[in-house]
Amino acid sequence: MASYAGNRGVRLAELLATVSLASDLAHDVPAESALRDALLSVRLARLAGWSSHDLSDVYYLALLYHVGCTGAASIQSRMGAGDDVSVRRWLSEADFADRPELMRITVTRLARQWGPRQWAAGMAAFASAGQAVQEAFASVADVAMRLSERLGASPRVTEALRHTYARWDGKVFSDLPNRDEQSALGRLVHLIHVAQTYHQIGGIAAADATVRHRSGGEFDPEVARLWLQNSHDLLKRLGPESVWDDALAAEPEPHLWVSPSHLDEVSRALADFVDLKSPYTRGHSPQLARLVEDAASELGLAQSEITTLRRAAQVHDLGNVSIPELIWGKRGPLNPSERARVQLHAYHTQRILTVSPSLRACGELAGLHHERIDGSGYHRGLPAAALPLGARLLVAAEVYQSMTEDRSWRSGLDPTNAAGELRREVSAGQLDRRAVDAVLAAAGHPSKPGRAARTWPSGLTDREVEVLRLLARGHSNKQIANALHVSQATVHTHVINVYGKIDVNTRAGATLFALENDLIQVSTS
Repeated sequence: MASYAGNRGVRLAELLATVSLASDLAHDVPAESALRDALLSVRLARLAGWSSHDLSDVYYLALLYHVGCTGAASIQSRMGAGDDVSVRRWLSEADFADRPELMRITVTRLARQWGPRQWAAGMAAFASAGQAVQEAFASVADVAMRLSERLGASPRVTEALRHTYARWDGKVFSDLPNRDEQSALGRLVHLIHVAQTYHQIGGIAAADATVRHRSGGEFDPEVARLWLQNSHDLLKRLGPESVWDDALAAEPEPHLWVSPSHLDEVSRALADFVDLKSPYTRGHSPQLARLVEDAASELGLAQSEITTLRRAAQVHDLGNVSIPELIWGKRGPLNPSERARVQLHAYHTQRILTVSPSLRACGELAGLHHERIDGSGYHRGLPAAALPLGARLLVAAEVYQSMTEDRSWRSGLDPTNAAGELRREVSAGQLDRRAVDAVLAAAGHPSKPGRAARTWPSGLTDREVEVLRLLARGHSNKQIANALHVSQATVHTHVINVYGKIDVNTRAGATLFALENDLIQVSTS
């Protein structure tokens, strides 16, 4: 997918740097934290005398270090009493073999944000934190490997993501390699990430103290020694200003380039990265992309406009990774603070994507997906004159697609009622009539004939697809058994068979496979 030849196309570094901005947002850490990790990783690896090939791989690994984080959102949400974002943020500091430290972080960082009803659930989750941590990182690794391959990373980087969180001493993650059996890339990037986290908290002294304390336990002692010898020189070159240009300039030669068509795979991967976060949004972005693409074709838009619109639909919800599951799963009305946080997601989408020249056009469009032509939308409250036809199509399609999907506070509308709601918003002056007509035509109003039967990927059977679809929706084995009117033992057997056929080890990996192969919304009937 990526190549060294020529200077045509898009730099892989630019695309992965954009992905890293999204993973920063998912961890609620300062913007460009991962870019700083990449800069430091290359500099430390160069001091270690690594080859140019190794320098390239460690650079890309640092940018992709957290790309699988949404795969563990449900587990992290349980650990944080609904606040998966804070769990990701504060556990970046943790030494998972130090149980008192884990409890300290729980009490001082997480629990202070909990309400009375969240205390029992949160403390119960941390009583079994060891198992939850292992389960979470297994899911993160499974998803990270699949997404990194799709984004264009090398096999060495993809493999390193399998055990980037492993410890030098082999504690906690007993099924992962330790000491010299670990990926050298992973050992270095892991230390850099933790050191940089503590540098942001307490400066060079805090970073060095943490590395010194964890040397020989969590960290490779040789990498720790190299860091301690050079940390002042490395860190004093990192100022508070943006490092975007510096990080791109730090990409080791020869630079990797990808074809412009690879942007489609990047936007699809970002769609899955976002949609994995909640069982209510799985498959939302690809479905929206197909709907808006068909609607744009109905209106006869140029192919270049359709391509930009399709990519914008795939990445439109990128900012959602900043919102805790506690908010997405809330069954009652949102309070003003929660509503404001939700409305910021469109801003975050636009902010992240418009940094990259290659993604700027779809980022500008994606940031408009909650606007309304009467100026009542968000995040900018733009009037009709500021909303091009592509944006109006995206808005109408997003409203329709969301209305037909289940949410925590309501069931999805049937297509006929959703169409009626769109027409009412046209009458109220909120949606563009031409855009709504095109969206409804693309959605099959009146209904289109049913599709012909299809074969399933990886040799899955109809029943296995039914099991996988429910599993990807977040259902437990018991819930799947009840839905399909079979025993839990039968479901367990199906799950094992599915995992074997699609070559994954976790629910997060299986869910990503379902997203990649458009199996979330399908019916086998």
